[in-house]
Amino acid sequence: MPIEATKPTITRKELEGVLDCLINDELDKGAIIKNFEARLSELTGYKHVLAVNSLFAAYHLAFRALEIGPGAEVIIPSFFDTAPLGAISLTGASAVLADNEADSYNPGADQVREKTTEQTKAIVAGHMFGFMRDLDEITSLKIPVVEDISHVLGAEHSENATPNQAALCVASFAPSMMITTGNGGVVMTNNSRMYSQMKDLRGNNSRTITLHYDYIMTDFQGAMGISQMNKLSNLIKRRREIAQVYYGALRTTPHKTYYAYNDAFSYQAFPVVFDTSTERVEKYWKKAGIDLTRPVASPLHIYTGEKGMDFPHSDRLSKKLYTLPMYPTLTKKEIEKISRALANFI
Repeated sequence: MPIEATKPTITRKELEGVLDCLINDELDKGAIIKNFEARLSELTGYKHVLAVNSLFAAYHLAFRALEIGPGAEVIIPSFFDTAPLGAISLTGASAVLADNEADSYNPGADQVREKTTEQTKAIVAGHMFGFMRDLDEITSLKIPVVEDISHVLGAEHSENATPNQAALCVASFAPSMMITTGNGGVVMTNNSRMYSQMKDLRGNNSRTITLHYDYIMTDFQGAMGISQMNKLSNLIKRRREIAQVYYGALRTTPHKTYYAYNDAFSYQAFPVVFDTSTERVEKYWKKAGIDLTRPVASPLHIYTGEKGMDFPHSDRLSKKLYTLPMYPTLTKKEIEKISRALANFI
């Protein structure tokens, strides 16, 4: 059997928490979700936290809170998850895509600034693959920022970066993320008005006649999330240990990852830009018995019908960038096999 590309780190503790919910008939009462939200607030520093059933739901609520609608524009990275693009489509607003900086997994402030107009009402910014970035320049544009911390949840901010500058913050709890609830997500803010509006739109398990979306996370998902958070620091530590091994193997090859090792990064994934053809990459790693992932095989400009030549950096990454297996339950033998295959791929 090949080494799997991704695998959630779920132990008996998570299963026991879910089982307790089922035994106690707490599938939708909300008490455990409130506890989960409180833990997330403590972890991130955001005052108001809403757990939801998907990253899409988190983005949709964020855009609704920002009162984004027809005629508005939202800037999104082209090399990114599809969730914000889909959520924007429900608001009637327009997505404006930004290319990455050269040798980066994200757009920089210059790329974002080039795309801003009087109609720009929000900017989506993330930290791809767990490489924590400083958003000071982007937040200084004085346009509301929706920060996606899916890949850096639990990681430390650098000394020069100020946390919680974004108007709203979202994260995914999908199986390949820093913690998982099977699926699910969260939207956070320090703005009481926006929180109240999003809470009403999400629904809150009460018998009200308020029209809302079916975006509520279940308590058994929250129970799994709490168990995962209890070991998050150890999960990140393990990811960093694996990353160090991969960095060592990568030095002997013509291939690269864009950032040097940093103890502040969370390494949700380990991206490698391979300096060879797609056919050769996939043939080599299949023969080695190691599954790789193309995390953004279709950048967002494909969905919007725009030309790849207008997004040269994100378009190139979609073709050249793969992620190695990176999850805490990788065994020493598996890590050695992966690093050896990487070092020999020249």
